[in-house]
Amino acid sequence: MTHKNGIVEAIGRDSFEWLSREFDKRTALKDIPDEILYRIAAVDMTIRDYVSDKNAVTSIAVITFAYKMADKVQQARFGAKDILLLKVLARKEKSRREGKGGFNHAQWDLPLFELITGEVGDRIRAIRTINSPI
Repeated sequence: MTHKNGIVEAIGRDSFEWLSREFDKRTALKDIPDEILYRIAAVDMTIRDYVSDKNAVTSIAVITFAYKMADKVQQARFGAKDILLLKVLARKEKSRREGKGGFNHAQWDLPLFELITGEVGDRIRAIRTINSPI
């Protein structure tokens, strides 16, 4: 009997295996596989039912792994801001890979978990955004 896992089915076995085996404290945006990066870049921020969106589930999985690496607790009230930050980062990295320009910033090469859970993420979580005015 095969046990099915909704998260693995939603993001795909290969993507989940990469997250659970390869994504670590050294992983930068440039290291994220195209399939995962493109899903994150395509997440629809206007929906609030993230469970039915494979792109959002993939983003949430990446964010969850990042918080675990940082030994920090995710706060649900900042979920939309974390997803927004990750989407913006992924879109910039996608553009760089497609030769449409990159993003030259001193923190760009930081590990992804640090961008999400560190100073950059803290700044995003502290501001009001249209998707999360908290």
